[in-house]
Amino acid sequence: MDPATFLAFAVFVIVMTGTPGPGNLTFLAIGASAGYRTAFPVIVASQIGSLPLKLSVAYGLGHVLAGGGPIVTIFKVLSMAYMTYLAWRIVSLSVRPKGEVALPSFWEGLLIHPLSPKTWAMNLVAFSTFLAGNTLSVHENALILVAGFTLGGLVFHSLWALAGVSILAVIGDGPLMRAITVSMAVAMIAATLWALVL
Repeated sequence: MDPATFLAFAVFVIVMTGTPGPGNLTFLAIGASAGYRTAFPVIVASQIGSLPLKLSVAYGLGHVLAGGGPIVTIFKVLSMAYMTYLAWRIVSLSVRPKGEVALPSFWEGLLIHPLSPKTWAMNLVAFSTFLAGNTLSVHENALILVAGFTLGGLVFHSLWALAGVSILAVIGDGPLMRAITVSMAVAMIAATLWALVL
């Protein structure tokens, strides 16, 4: 991979992992509702859960989704259902008394990226645009794809969670915070729906 292509890939990863999507909005809301210490295990889980997705794209199985058909329809239904469930969990953290609702778990984090249409799209685009036509082996390309998006995910999910913590520190845990949390949950569902429709 030549330096220009590698730089373009790095910029793509930064833009894709740094912009709003179901994952980043989830971690913003968790950070705002429960703090970074609660968000971090879920962030790690999201990266572990995304490994099969990245590897399937790198080894060609991701093209099944690109081809359409009933598998894509099932994926869309599961994706929308899970992101709606996550949104409900996040809103519950904000509107119900502290300690009454369990915090998002490591296990729930495992499904964030496999069921995120944005994650599938950015991995497919990155692989087909920057990696598919080079002279590296399929294993080297898989390593680049996995390392790039894992590093980007860990960094930017953490930054979004810390932004949520900062919001909580500035405005406190009151009606405005609850309104922001509900807004983030609605935005998460809207981002998922937008990605599924396009």
